Amino acid sequence: MNLADSGLVDYFISAASITDIFYILNKHIKDEEKTKKYLKSLLEIVSIAGIDEACIKNALDSSWKDFEDAVQHEASIQIGADYLVTRNTEDFKSPFVEVMAPSEFLKKFGK
Repeated sequence: MNLADSGLVDYFISAASITDIFYILNKHIKDEEKTKKYLKSLLEIVSIAGIDEACIKNALDSSWKDFEDAVQHEASIQIGADYLVTRNTEDFKSPFVEVMAPSEFLKKFGK
């Protein structure tokens, strides 16, 4: 987050992830207005990678075993991402975007 905040990287999260973040955060803090405030703050630092019809169709047509992973992958291709950062690197084998774990990303770009 510090890298995105400093402008050293452009940080995207998928539109699908926002609903997951909202659910998990609100479940923890149990205050919908605070949750919305935190998400609005997050959106000052990160951009949203949209998920449109083409993204969903490409994911459905892919050979990926996990549909959610396929959607994340298609969203990363759609925005022209250089890297897809995930803790689930074994399920993300792609010739279109370099996949790395958060620790690898921080080693490469962190200060």
